[in-house]
Amino acid sequence: MTEDAPQVPDSPTITPDGSRRDQSGFPGRSHRLEPLSAVLERMFAGENEGELTLNELLLRLEARGPLALMSLLCLPFMTPVSLPGISNVFGVVIGYLAGRMMLGLPGTLPQTLGGRRIQGKLLGKVVRAGLKALRWLERGIHPRPSAWVTSPTARRFNAGLLMWGAFLLALPIPPTIPCSNLTPGAAIILIALSMAEEDGVTIWLGYAALFGATIYLGVMTWLQAALIVKMTSRIWHYCMDWWLG
Repeated sequence: MTEDAPQVPDSPTITPDGSRRDQSGFPGRSHRLEPLSAVLERMFAGENEGELTLNELLLRLEARGPLALMSLLCLPFMTPVSLPGISNVFGVVIGYLAGRMMLGLPGTLPQTLGGRRIQGKLLGKVVRAGLKALRWLERGIHPRPSAWVTSPTARRFNAGLLMWGAFLLALPIPPTIPCSNLTPGAAIILIALSMAEEDGVTIWLGYAALFGATIYLGVMTWLQAALIVKMTSRIWHYCMDWWLG
């Protein structure tokens, strides 16, 4: 897959699972996809001992488009213990796919991103642990078409919001801030699943979750920075007082 893939029209195609989807990864108007949780449960039913690349995962989810891969990459952050050091990489991947979606381009990954390898066994364990949260989210998501998910302008706007959520996920936020990956990850899943199912109601929950994640991370980062500055100042004054006697 190359990075400079040509732009394609928005005419829908019939995918192997029988759903209608245009080539930029947006679903068509008349479709009913199998729940993503059921697809992932089959994919990771066994103990995958080998390594998987992101392009291999995208290929396995090809019928559902890049929105499914975005949701899958956020699943590790729905559990108390996630894979270490992956939020930055996964955030970049999600942002790249969302950017291509916003431009109306096919949801493909260049080799520099898509060729990155992940331990299949470890990813399978984390995904299976996150399926409970995914099933809970899926219960409230149904096809409820509205202009917020069907119009080309709204779809590109929503793709831009996915890019912002990916940016929050990719930020090198210190682990001392709790739920720093969970909050943007949940927002990305809500928006991506709502776009895939054309749910114009639940997507507003995704908007709210993304807004809340932005405020939460901004406030927590500011508080931690202020605390570090205050502690540094106190240590400096203590050292100076001790040095000067």
